[in-house]
Amino acid sequence: MALYEYKCSDCEERFDLMRSMSEADETAQCPECGGTDSRRLISNFTSITPGASALSTNPVMDARIASGGGGGGCCGGGCCG
Repeated sequence: MALYEYKCSDCEERFDLMRSMSEADETAQCPECGGTDSRRLISNFTSITPGASALSTNPVMDARIASGGGGGGCCGGGCCG
């Protein structure tokens, strides 16, 4: 399930619906006016990743970088070998 944003063509209201990906492009009923002529919008989102300043204050990340960082997995690859 994913959250999709729609805009009603009748009243211009924007609204969100939680739907499966297979239902994403189907018409959606507007909660404001009840109209079914709506279209799915492309929504903005924010992703926050640690930058250089965040890494220098995070001892876990400092240790991973110092050790080569690699491996992946649940414990940096130490349990998979």
